[in-house]
Amino acid sequence: MRVAYFDCIAGISGDTALAALIDLGVDPDALRQHLSSLPLGPFELEVTEVEEHGIRATRVDVRTSAAGVIRTYGSVRAVLDGADLPEEALRLAQRILRRLAQAEARVHRRGLETVTFPAAAGVDAVVAVVGAALGLSMLGIGRVFSSAVPTGLGMARTEHGAMPIPSPTVLELLRGAPLFSRGVAAELTTATGAALLAAIAEGYGEMPAMRLEGVGYGAGKQALDFPNLLRVLVGQEASPAALPGGPGEPELRLVGGSSELPTGEDAG
Repeated sequence: MRVAYFDCIAGISGDTALAALIDLGVDPDALRQHLSSLPLGPFELEVTEVEEHGIRATRVDVRTSAAGVIRTYGSVRAVLDGADLPEEALRLAQRILRRLAQAEARVHRRGLETVTFPAAAGVDAVVAVVGAALGLSMLGIGRVFSSAVPTGLGMARTEHGAMPIPSPTVLELLRGAPLFSRGVAAELTTATGAALLAAIAEGYGEMPAMRLEGVGYGAGKQALDFPNLLRVLVGQEASPAALPGGPGEPELRLVGGSSELPTGEDAG
Protein backbone atom coordinates (compact mmCIF):
# COMPACT_ATOMS: atom_id res chain seq x y z
CA MET A 1 0.00 0.00 0.00
CA ARG A 2 1.21 3.52 -0.76
CA VAL A 3 1.78 5.60 2.37
CA ALA A 4 2.38 9.34 2.87
CA TYR A 5 4.17 11.02 5.76
CA PHE A 6 3.44 14.71 6.41
CA ASP A 7 6.61 16.21 7.85
CA CYS A 8 5.33 19.47 9.34
CA ILE A 9 8.61 21.40 9.40
CA ALA A 10 6.80 24.74 9.70
CA GLY A 11 3.29 23.52 10.48
CA ILE A 12 0.61 22.95 7.87
CA SER A 13 -2.05 24.88 5.96
CA GLY A 14 -4.42 23.85 3.21
CA ASP A 15 -2.28 25.69 0.67
CA THR A 16 1.02 24.07 1.72
CA ALA A 17 -0.58 20.62 1.71
CA LEU A 18 -1.92 21.14 -1.81
CA ALA A 19 1.41 22.61 -2.95
CA ALA A 20 3.39 19.64 -1.60
CA LEU A 21 1.13 17.19 -3.43
CA ILE A 22 1.58 19.15 -6.67
CA ASP A 23 5.33 19.12 -6.04
CA LEU A 24 5.09 15.33 -5.78
CA GLY A 25 3.74 15.15 -9.31
CA VAL A 26 0.02 15.90 -9.25
CA ASP A 27 -0.82 17.64 -12.54
CA PRO A 28 -1.98 21.24 -11.85
CA ASP A 29 -3.99 21.33 -15.10
CA ALA A 30 -5.87 18.17 -14.14
CA LEU A 31 -6.57 19.73 -10.74
CA ARG A 32 -7.84 22.93 -12.35
CA GLN A 33 -10.15 20.94 -14.61
CA HIS A 34 -11.75 19.18 -11.63
CA LEU A 35 -11.82 22.32 -9.47
CA SER A 36 -13.54 24.29 -12.23
CA SER A 37 -16.66 22.21 -11.57
CA LEU A 38 -17.01 23.78 -8.10
CA PRO A 39 -19.84 26.36 -8.22
CA LEU A 40 -17.88 28.90 -6.15
CA GLY A 41 -17.67 31.83 -8.53
CA PRO A 42 -14.49 32.84 -10.36
CA PHE A 43 -11.17 31.83 -8.81
CA GLU A 44 -7.70 31.02 -10.10
CA LEU A 45 -5.24 28.40 -8.85
CA GLU A 46 -1.78 29.90 -9.23
CA VAL A 47 1.15 27.47 -8.95
CA THR A 48 4.73 28.75 -8.82
CA GLU A 49 8.17 27.28 -8.17
CA VAL A 50 10.11 29.02 -5.39
CA GLU A 51 13.28 28.55 -3.38
CA GLU A 52 12.97 28.44 0.40
CA HIS A 53 16.27 28.57 2.33
CA GLY A 54 17.99 26.86 -0.60
CA ILE A 55 15.29 24.20 -1.06
CA ARG A 56 13.26 24.17 -4.27
CA ALA A 57 9.54 24.02 -3.50
CA THR A 58 6.08 24.70 -4.91
CA ARG A 59 3.81 27.50 -3.74
CA VAL A 60 0.06 27.70 -4.33
CA ASP A 61 -2.15 30.80 -4.27
CA VAL A 62 -5.92 30.82 -4.69
CA ARG A 63 -6.96 34.11 -6.33
CA THR A 64 -10.60 35.03 -5.89
CA SER A 65 -12.89 38.06 -5.95
CA ALA A 66 -15.36 36.56 -3.47
CA ALA A 67 -15.07 39.47 -1.00
CA GLY A 68 -18.14 39.80 1.17
CA VAL A 69 -19.51 36.34 0.44
CA ILE A 70 -20.39 34.43 3.61
CA ARG A 71 -21.01 30.72 3.18
CA THR A 72 -22.52 28.42 5.78
CA TYR A 73 -21.34 24.84 6.14
CA GLY A 74 -24.66 23.76 4.65
CA SER A 75 -24.04 25.85 1.52
CA VAL A 76 -20.44 24.61 1.25
CA ARG A 77 -21.69 21.04 1.41
CA ALA A 78 -24.14 21.85 -1.38
CA VAL A 79 -21.22 23.24 -3.43
CA LEU A 80 -19.44 19.89 -3.12
CA ASP A 81 -22.57 17.93 -3.90
CA GLY A 82 -23.02 19.95 -7.10
CA ALA A 83 -19.45 19.46 -8.32
CA ASP A 84 -18.30 16.88 -10.86
CA LEU A 85 -15.58 15.20 -8.77
CA PRO A 86 -14.27 11.62 -8.55
CA GLU A 87 -16.19 9.80 -5.82
CA GLU A 88 -13.17 9.03 -3.63
CA ALA A 89 -11.91 12.62 -3.67
CA LEU A 90 -15.42 14.00 -3.09
CA ARG A 91 -15.99 11.86 -0.01
CA LEU A 92 -12.60 12.72 1.43
CA ALA A 93 -13.16 16.48 0.88
CA GLN A 94 -16.57 16.15 2.56
CA ARG A 95 -14.93 14.49 5.55
CA ILE A 96 -12.24 17.18 5.93
CA LEU A 97 -14.69 20.08 5.66
CA ARG A 98 -17.08 18.39 8.07
CA ARG A 99 -14.26 18.05 10.62
CA LEU A 100 -13.52 21.76 10.20
CA ALA A 101 -17.18 22.72 10.60
CA GLN A 102 -17.60 20.48 13.65
CA ALA A 103 -14.63 22.14 15.35
CA GLU A 104 -15.91 25.63 14.53
CA ALA A 105 -19.36 24.69 15.85
CA ARG A 106 -17.90 23.51 19.18
CA VAL A 107 -15.70 26.58 19.56
CA HIS A 108 -18.45 29.10 18.74
CA ARG A 109 -21.30 27.10 20.33
CA ARG A 110 -23.30 27.11 17.11
CA GLY A 111 -25.30 24.58 15.16
CA LEU A 112 -23.32 22.69 12.56
CA GLU A 113 -25.38 23.85 9.58
CA THR A 114 -24.98 27.54 10.48
CA VAL A 115 -21.19 27.57 10.89
CA THR A 116 -19.78 30.12 8.44
CA PHE A 117 -16.82 30.12 6.07
CA PRO A 118 -16.32 33.85 5.41
CA ALA A 119 -15.40 35.65 2.17
CA ALA A 120 -12.25 34.78 0.23
CA ALA A 121 -10.87 32.72 3.11
CA GLY A 122 -13.80 30.34 2.68
CA VAL A 123 -13.14 29.93 -1.05
CA ASP A 124 -9.44 29.41 -0.37
CA ALA A 125 -10.24 26.72 2.21
CA VAL A 126 -12.69 24.85 -0.03
CA VAL A 127 -10.34 24.94 -3.04
CA ALA A 128 -7.35 23.82 -0.93
CA VAL A 129 -9.31 20.99 0.72
CA VAL A 130 -10.82 19.70 -2.51
CA GLY A 131 -7.47 20.06 -4.27
CA ALA A 132 -5.67 18.13 -1.53
CA ALA A 133 -8.33 15.41 -1.61
CA LEU A 134 -7.93 15.15 -5.39
CA GLY A 135 -4.14 15.06 -5.03
CA LEU A 136 -4.17 12.24 -2.47
CA SER A 137 -6.52 10.27 -4.71
CA MET A 138 -4.42 10.90 -7.86
CA LEU A 139 -1.26 9.76 -6.06
CA GLY A 140 -2.96 6.58 -4.86
CA ILE A 141 -2.28 7.24 -1.17
CA GLY A 142 -3.79 4.57 1.06
CA ARG A 143 -2.48 5.61 4.49
CA VAL A 144 -1.30 8.91 5.98
CA PHE A 145 0.85 9.66 9.03
CA SER A 146 2.24 12.92 10.37
CA SER A 147 5.07 14.28 12.45
CA ALA A 148 4.34 16.21 15.65
CA VAL A 149 2.74 19.52 14.71
CA PRO A 150 4.34 22.93 15.41
CA THR A 151 1.68 25.57 15.94
CA GLY A 152 3.52 28.83 16.59
CA LEU A 153 2.55 31.19 19.40
CA GLY A 154 1.44 34.73 20.12
CA MET A 155 -1.61 36.53 18.72
CA ALA A 156 -3.09 36.81 15.24
CA ARG A 157 -5.46 39.40 13.75
CA THR A 158 -8.75 37.90 12.54
CA GLU A 159 -12.22 39.11 11.58
CA HIS A 160 -13.16 38.47 15.25
CA GLY A 161 -10.27 40.62 16.53
CA ALA A 162 -7.05 39.41 18.16
CA MET A 163 -6.95 35.60 18.45
CA PRO A 164 -4.42 33.48 20.34
CA ILE A 165 -2.10 31.16 18.41
CA PRO A 166 -2.83 28.29 18.08
CA SER A 167 -6.44 29.20 17.48
CA PRO A 168 -9.21 27.50 19.48
CA THR A 169 -10.30 25.74 16.27
CA VAL A 170 -6.83 24.30 15.67
CA LEU A 171 -6.70 23.02 19.26
CA GLU A 172 -10.15 21.48 18.91
CA LEU A 173 -9.15 19.71 15.69
CA LEU A 174 -5.83 18.39 17.00
CA ARG A 175 -6.99 16.95 20.31
CA GLY A 176 -4.76 13.94 21.03
CA ALA A 177 -2.05 14.96 18.56
CA PRO A 178 1.45 15.93 19.80
CA LEU A 179 1.79 19.72 19.49
CA PHE A 180 4.60 22.19 20.22
CA SER A 181 4.99 25.93 19.62
CA ARG A 182 8.52 25.87 18.20
CA GLY A 183 8.96 29.21 19.94
CA VAL A 184 7.93 31.13 16.82
CA ALA A 185 5.68 34.19 17.07
CA ALA A 186 3.62 33.30 13.98
CA GLU A 187 0.67 31.11 13.00
CA LEU A 188 2.33 27.96 11.68
CA THR A 189 -0.71 25.68 11.59
CA THR A 190 -4.04 26.94 10.25
CA ALA A 191 -7.48 25.54 10.88
CA THR A 192 -7.68 24.17 7.32
CA GLY A 193 -4.34 22.38 7.70
CA ALA A 194 -5.37 21.01 11.09
CA ALA A 195 -8.69 19.77 9.64
CA LEU A 196 -6.83 17.92 6.92
CA LEU A 197 -4.65 16.12 9.47
CA ALA A 198 -7.61 15.44 11.76
CA ALA A 199 -9.46 13.75 8.90
CA ILE A 200 -6.66 11.71 7.30
CA ALA A 201 -3.76 11.12 9.72
CA GLU A 202 -3.79 7.73 11.42
CA GLY A 203 -0.99 8.62 13.82
CA TYR A 204 1.72 11.12 14.73
CA GLY A 205 5.41 10.62 15.44
CA GLU A 206 8.40 9.27 13.57
CA MET A 207 8.29 8.44 9.88
CA PRO A 208 6.75 4.99 9.26
CA ALA A 209 8.80 2.33 7.49
CA MET A 210 8.53 2.81 3.73
CA ARG A 211 10.44 2.38 0.51
CA LEU A 212 10.68 6.02 -0.51
CA GLU A 213 9.34 6.92 -3.97
CA GLY A 214 9.08 10.70 -3.85
CA VAL A 215 9.28 13.87 -1.75
CA GLY A 216 7.23 17.03 -2.24
CA TYR A 217 7.79 20.45 -0.70
CA GLY A 218 4.97 22.95 -0.23
CA ALA A 219 6.08 26.50 0.59
CA GLY A 220 4.27 28.84 2.94
CA LYS A 221 4.07 32.61 2.50
CA GLN A 222 5.56 33.90 5.77
CA ALA A 223 9.24 34.79 6.03
CA LEU A 224 10.70 32.69 8.85
CA ASP A 225 14.20 32.04 10.18
CA PHE A 226 13.96 28.44 8.95
CA PRO A 227 12.43 26.77 5.87
CA ASN A 228 8.73 27.60 5.77
CA LEU A 229 7.87 24.24 4.24
CA LEU A 230 5.59 21.27 4.54
CA ARG A 231 7.42 18.16 3.34
CA VAL A 232 5.40 15.13 2.21
CA LEU A 233 7.20 11.81 1.73
CA VAL A 234 5.51 9.07 -0.28
CA GLY A 235 6.48 5.42 -0.68
CA GLN A 236 5.42 1.82 -0.47
CA GLU A 237 4.60 0.66 3.04
CA ALA A 238 7.25 -1.74 4.37
CA SER A 239 7.90 -3.77 7.47
CA PRO A 240 10.91 -2.42 9.42
CA ALA A 241 12.31 -5.95 9.49
CA ALA A 242 12.34 -5.99 5.68
CA LEU A 243 14.52 -2.86 5.44
CA PRO A 244 18.33 -3.14 5.63
CA GLY A 245 19.50 -2.32 9.16
CA GLY A 246 15.96 -1.46 10.18
CA PRO A 247 15.34 -1.15 13.93
CA GLY A 248 12.02 -1.90 15.56
CA GLU A 249 8.71 -0.32 14.70
CA PRO A 250 8.80 3.51 14.70
CA GLU A 251 7.00 5.10 17.61
CA LEU A 252 3.69 6.51 16.38
CA ARG A 253 0.94 7.95 18.54
CA LEU A 254 -2.26 6.66 16.99
CA VAL A 255 -5.31 8.87 16.76
CA GLY A 256 -8.42 6.93 15.83
CA GLY A 257 -8.46 3.38 14.56
CA SER A 258 -8.57 3.71 10.77
CA SER A 259 -6.33 1.36 8.81
CA GLU A 260 -6.77 3.20 5.50
CA LEU A 261 -7.53 6.66 4.22
CA PRO A 262 -11.08 7.52 5.35
CA THR A 263 -13.54 8.10 2.55
CA GLY A 264 -16.90 8.76 4.21
CA GLU A 265 -18.30 11.60 6.29
CA ASP A 266 -18.27 11.38 10.06
CA ALA A 267 -21.56 10.46 11.60
CA GLY A 268 -21.23 12.82 14.54
